[in-house]
Amino acid sequence: MIASSEETQEFLKKIQNDILDSTVALDAILLRSKVLASNLRSKELKLWVKHELNGYPDYTALPDYRIVSSSVLGTLSNGFWQHSNRPLTTYNLPDYMKKGAETIHFSQNIFGLTGMLDSLSSQDQGKDLRVMLPAEWVMMYNTHNADTLSQGRYQLLEAHHSITEALLKQIIGAVRSCLQDLVLELSEWFWDSDGEKISQDEISRIVYINIYGASNSINMGNQGGDTYNVGQAGAVGSNARSDQNTFIQSDNRQSLAKAAEEITQLLTQLEQTNPSATQSEMIAYIEDNTTPSFKRRAGSAIKALGESALDEYVLDNKVLKVIKATVKGWLQPNS
Repeated sequence: MIASSEETQEFLKKIQNDILDSTVALDAILLRSKVLASNLRSKELKLWVKHELNGYPDYTALPDYRIVSSSVLGTLSNGFWQHSNRPLTTYNLPDYMKKGAETIHFSQNIFGLTGMLDSLSSQDQGKDLRVMLPAEWVMMYNTHNADTLSQGRYQLLEAHHSITEALLKQIIGAVRSCLQDLVLELSEWFWDSDGEKISQDEISRIVYINIYGASNSINMGNQGGDTYNVGQAGAVGSNARSDQNTFIQSDNRQSLAKAAEEITQLLTQLEQTNPSATQSEMIAYIEDNTTPSFKRRAGSAIKALGESALDEYVLDNKVLKVIKATVKGWLQPNS
C-alpha cells in the first residue's frame, strides 16, 4: 500500500536533508531510499537502489555515470630506456581491441567505490588506481604496431587505465546528484498535487528521467604519484600520471550494435519456446527482458544515427522489423 501524501512528503524531506548533509553516508541514504521505493511501489527505484547497494550484475544495466571512456596508458621499453604512463594510440587497432580498451565499466557497489576512494584518500596526495589490460591485449598491440615500435626497438610491457581520486568522487557524486534530482521532482509533485494520488506511470517516468536519463562527461587533469592496482594492496609502479584523460559517453554505433545483438539473442531464445510468437508477443518479451538503461541507450543511439542504421547490424528482415518497432516505442516520451 502506498503511503499517504503527508507521510511521503516527510520521508522525502528527510532524504533530501540527508543528501545535503555531507556527514551522512551515501549507503545510509540509499537504504532509506529503499524504503521510499517500497512505499511508492516503484520497481524501477527499488532495482536501482539494489544495484547501487549490491553491485550491478552486468554492463547492460549500468547507468551512464558508471560508464566512462578513457585513453590507454602504457609502459614502453627497449632494454635501455623505459617510458612509463605514455598515452597509447589505438586508431590503427582492430575494432575488437578498441572496444575492450577504450571503456571502463564501474559495476562495484557503492561500498566498493567508497572503499577505493578511502584507500586513495589515506595515501599521499596524487596517487591513483590502475585497471590493467590483459597480457593478450599487450601482445596484440605489439603485433599491430610492430613497424612503429621497431624504429626504437621498443616493446609495450603493460597497458592500463588510470583511476584517480577525482574520478571516483565524480561517480559517487553522480549517485548522490541523481537521487537528489529524483527526490526534488517527487517532492514538487506531492506538494502541487492537491491530494491527487500519483500514478505508477508517473513514478516510473520520474525515476527513469532522473536516474537512467542522466549522463556525465568527466575531464581529468594531470594527477601524479604512485599507482595501485585495483583490488591489490601493493604498489605496481611509481610516478604515474593521468595525462589529460577525457571520459565521455559510449559511442552510439557500439551501443546500437550491442543492442541489436542482444535483442536478436532474446528473439532466438523466444523462438525456442514459442516458435509461433506474434510480433506483439516478441515486443513484449523484449520489453520484459531488458533494463531501462539498455532501452535508453538503444533509443539514444537510434535517435542519433537514424532507424536505417539498424540495417547494418540485423540481416534477418523479420527480426529487423521487430527490433525497429520495439525501439520506436522506447523513443516515445512516456515509454
